Amino acid sequence: MTDGPPSRDLAQTWAIALDGGTTNTRARLMLGGRVLATSRRAVGVRDTVLGDPQASPPAERTPSPPGPAHRGRLVQAVREVVEEVRRHPVDPAAPAGAVVRVEFLVAAGMLSAEVGLLAVPHLLAPAALDDLARALVVVTIPEIAELPISVVPGIRTPAAAGPDGWFEADVMRGEECETWGAYTTLRADGRIRPGQEAVFLWPGSHTKLVEVDAAGRITRSYTTLAGELLQAAAHQTLLAASLPETLPEDVDPDAAAAGARAVARHGPGRAAFLVRIAALTGSLDPRGRASFWIGASVAADGLALARHPILSPGRTVWVGGRQPLRSLYAADLAGRHPGPVVPLDDRLAESASARGAWEIAVRRISFPAPTDPAH
Repeated sequence: MTDGPPSRDLAQTWAIALDGGTTNTRARLMLGGRVLATSRRAVGVRDTVLGDPQASPPAERTPSPPGPAHRGRLVQAVREVVEEVRRHPVDPAAPAGAVVRVEFLVAAGMLSAEVGLLAVPHLLAPAALDDLARALVVVTIPEIAELPISVVPGIRTPAAAGPDGWFEADVMRGEECETWGAYTTLRADGRIRPGQEAVFLWPGSHTKLVEVDAAGRITRSYTTLAGELLQAAAHQTLLAASLPETLPEDVDPDAAAAGARAVARHGPGRAAFLVRIAALTGSLDPRGRASFWIGASVAADGLALARHPILSPGRTVWVGGRQPLRSLYAADLAGRHPGPVVPLDDRLAESASARGAWEIAVRRISFPAPTDPAH
C-alpha cells in the first residue's frame, strides 16, 4: 500500500488517529476502523502553555499553520508517536524496521486548539457527524509526517438568554470524537436505538457531559475542571504532604466511599482538609488518603452534574474515560440519576476517540466529488 489519496476499500485502509489532550498525546494505528496499536506520550497542550508563560493565547481565528511558539515539545511528541505506531509489526514477513504506509492521518482534541497544532474554530451546536466531516481542515506539518493531517474541529454550545446566559456556554475538543466513536458503535450493536436520545460522560482532566438528540446530533455539553482540580490540590496545596506522589489507579473503595460521605456532609472544602486530619490521626494509610480524596472529588463533581438538565429522568448515561474514574463516576451517578447509568467496556472506552475520528474522516471521503459547473 502506498501513501496517497484514501482508498474507497475502507476495510483495507490504514490510518493514524491522533488525539491530544491537556496532559497526554496519543497516536493509534488503525486498519479499517480497528485500533491495532497505540503510542502515548505524557505531553499535552498544557506543556505548550506553560512553556511560554508570558504568551497570551490568541483569539480563535481562521485556520493557519502553527507558529514557532507551538513548535516544541508537543510537535516532537506527535512526531514520536506517529513514528512509533508506523513501526508496529503488522506483517511477520516484513523486514525489521519496516513502516506501515498509512493512507491518511486525522487529528482531534486539543490539537485543533490555538495552543495545539492548528487553530480550527469550533462548530456551533447542534452538530451532526456530517457537519464535522465537512468542517475538517487539512494541513501538512513536515516536522510530523509527509502526509496531510485532517484536523477535526470541536463543538461550541452557545450561551443562553439573560445576564447569566453565558453560564450555559461550553466548548469541547476531542469529546466529539469520543462521543461519535461510542455512539456509532452502540448504534451498530443495537444498544442505542434509532431515534433514541443519549448522554455520554467523559471524565478526565476535565469532566465532559455530552447530549446527543434523537436526530443523532450533539446538541450541547457541560464541562467541569474536576480532574485538574483533583490533581492540583493533591500536588500544589497542603494536601501534598499527606498524599503519595502518584495517585493510585487501584482505589480503596471503602476510603473512596468515605470521601463521598464527607462531601455530602461537609462539602468539598472540609473533605479536602480531612485528608490532612487522616494523616495526623493515622486514620488512613497513604493509599487510603489518596482514595478518600479521589472519592471526594468525584462526589463533589457528581453533585453538580446531577443537577444539569442534560441528565433528565429516563435517559441512559454512558460513562467512558479511563479507570478508575470511569467506575467511580458510574457508581456515583447511579445513586443520583433517575435512569440507567452504564460504564463502557474497556475496549470501547479506550478506542472511542480513534473510532470517532475515523468515522468523521471516512465520512468526508465518502462525500460525492463536487461537480464541475462548466460541464
